[in-house]
Amino acid sequence: MSPGELQQRLGLVIRRRREKLKYSQEEFAAAAEVHRTYYGNIERGTQNYSIDYLLRICKALDVSMSTLFLEAETLDLPNAVREPHMPPRIGRPPGRKSRWRE
Repeated sequence: MSPGELQQRLGLVIRRRREKLKYSQEEFAAAAEVHRTYYGNIERGTQNYSIDYLLRICKALDVSMSTLFLEAETLDLPNAVREPHMPPRIGRPPGRKSRWRE
């Protein structure tokens, strides 16, 4: 596995965990004390980041670094890239119509 592929895998694992906690990228970056654009690059796998930033992210996710690496190593990357991510829902609950034009 190349370093770039590992970065991409870690980014996907971090994104999935963040979405389970129902954080937006901006909210999570603030909680982890990482700049929001820098954090977005980490999730996309385009940022080469230090262990310091990874530790901040692990603390915010409440997960150990070894767990993240284990999930990243066992991730089926081709299928994981194809499956859509589930961002936190903001707005009306599903099934409710706007009453603005009644």
